[in-house]
Amino acid sequence: MTTVSGTNIDEIPDIIDIVVAHDADVFAFARYCPTSEEKEVGITPLRYRSLLEECDRKFKMYEAQRCHTYFNKKDHLWTLYEYETGQFQIPKNAQDGMVYGGCNCGNCHMTILPTGDLYACRRVQNSKVGNAFTDRIADVWVCQMETYRGYTKFEKCAKCELLAWCRGCPAVASGQTGNFYAADPQCWKEIAM
Repeated sequence: MTTVSGTNIDEIPDIIDIVVAHDADVFAFARYCPTSEEKEVGITPLRYRSLLEECDRKFKMYEAQRCHTYFNKKDHLWTLYEYETGQFQIPKNAQDGMVYGGCNCGNCHMTILPTGDLYACRRVQNSKVGNAFTDRIADVWVCQMETYRGYTKFEKCAKCELLAWCRGCPAVASGQTGNFYAADPQCWKEIAM
């Protein structure tokens, strides 16, 4: 797993080559989530799309060579990229109001720290929703986690046809703006209003 920021984005393709050369089982990357006073990750949306395009080309090349490494496309913006390139299509039987993929915060995961603290997402610094030693996890899941299920609150994604499959990374948006529902700062998609 590699964290991508403006500092190392140009190194990612070479890291892929090294990972494959060393026969790693799995390789993935995710974007840096600002957690301190540094709020800019140093990656423009189109530069990030360019990285995904370059990685997609390398992944396909290595897969065609039957390399051992599995390439996990962890970042949810892969969905947008694959939608644009025809590799992903919205299923004809998709139901309105359903969440099929993308960010799992609020719909199928929670983080438990060694202290017992429960977080909606390990990457969202201010997402503490309870403590496993003092709170019933089922109650936290049904009540406090509801804060992270406001899919129509996403400032940009709520208007996008990929809402049920993508939503970018709210952790990156939250780290940069303090707003979980802000637009993903590396999303390059323009929404027609």
